[in-house]
Amino acid sequence: MKMRSTRRGKKSDAATNQRKGTSDTILILLLVLMIGVFVSNLIVGNQLAINSAIHVEVTDKGVVLHLTTSTDDLSPKRLALKHKKHIATDIKPEKDVYSGADITKILTGELQFPTDCSDGSPNERCRLKFKPGTVQLSNVKTLQQCYVDTAKYKAHIESTKEPVMTSISHKHKIIFRNIPKSASSTARHAMFDFLEGKDYSLPLDLMMKLVTNHNYTMISFIREPSSRFYSSYDEAFYRMGPWMGEGEIARKQPNLRLQYLSVKYKVDKYPYLYEGMKEMNDYRKMYCPKEVLDTGVYMECDDYDSIDDGRLLKRFEQFVHDYDGIEPFDVHLNMQTTNLIYGSSGEPLPITTLYNASEAEKDWQEIASQKGVAISDGEMKHGRHQSRRFDVSKVSEGTQQKICKILALDYCCLNFKLPEVCDDVGLYCSLEQMEGQRMWKKDDSLNLVIRPWEDLAE
Repeated sequence: MKMRSTRRGKKSDAATNQRKGTSDTILILLLVLMIGVFVSNLIVGNQLAINSAIHVEVTDKGVVLHLTTSTDDLSPKRLALKHKKHIATDIKPEKDVYSGADITKILTGELQFPTDCSDGSPNERCRLKFKPGTVQLSNVKTLQQCYVDTAKYKAHIESTKEPVMTSISHKHKIIFRNIPKSASSTARHAMFDFLEGKDYSLPLDLMMKLVTNHNYTMISFIREPSSRFYSSYDEAFYRMGPWMGEGEIARKQPNLRLQYLSVKYKVDKYPYLYEGMKEMNDYRKMYCPKEVLDTGVYMECDDYDSIDDGRLLKRFEQFVHDYDGIEPFDVHLNMQTTNLIYGSSGEPLPITTLYNASEAEKDWQEIASQKGVAISDGEMKHGRHQSRRFDVSKVSEGTQQKICKILALDYCCLNFKLPEVCDDVGLYCSLEQMEGQRMWKKDDSLNLVIRPWEDLAE
């Protein structure tokens, strides 16, 4: 009996030792596993960290591990960012749309530009997407951050050596940088009749010297891009019609005829525009009331609503459908932004203020007042009035949306809010860093530049 008891004790001890060995092995394996996970978390920057000790309890049923974890962000990358309070860690990633408020904070230095939002493109440029017109800066301050792809918009850009039309008041040291169809006639009236200015045909290089060496102020007026496009198209349509090559206008202005013939190939891509037209009166009959035409005072046609039966509207919509915004057939279709940059450098001119064409009279009164000149109310009604030659209210939504896309550069660089009809067409701006000197920047830091989102995507 004693021997049997001894054998049972030995068997019991062996079983206990076996269970203990198994438990120890399991414990060691689990500890190795947890250490591996912990190291892996450190390497990949996982936001889940193991903060507490591992409590081990051995029971008659085996080994039990009690873990206390938290979601405190202890990855090296996040820890580093926590110590840099002004880095934009809470901004949405690149694939999302940033708010205008966040973009503004980055531009003003309140937040640093994020460094972990590369989109994986070959040049690995970090780009922040935002909607036009949401930046909380003035039009001119937004323009100063603009980058223009001069290769893409080459046909819109004047050479720095070629003369361009501008109005200058040497007495008051004002340079008005003219943008066609943006209250330019009103501006010239103010410059001529109140500020003793004159029109000059000067290269941009010379204008720049007046600003940098002689303390002249450069100003300009801008206009809501889509609204301006309709006016620009009307003017371009008139200036590039076949009546400029033959007929009364061509005979009276031979130089205008030569200019027309030199660029006619640009409009030949749209043969439907002037179908059935030869003389100017062929065009007038499509939009001007007959009773006005019968008077022979054709300028009065511009004071009446168009009688277009839809033919002119149809041609306009077809043109917008076919036009890519890259090769304008007349200077009036050039972007506003490209009138405000320094030639092929693509950099903005040193504009002091950009005024809104919709408030031209009030703004010119303010400009004159700063120079000690008074302009009375009603004195600025000398700008040309011209009714649309087709009913703009009948332009389709699809055409309106295409116009917005064509004018993306102006919407982004001039900080204009999109029309409601274009709000959901996927038109965005990009804020990105770019290397290289900028003309008006003193240091060698990376430049923050604004451009249409689609420009780089193309």
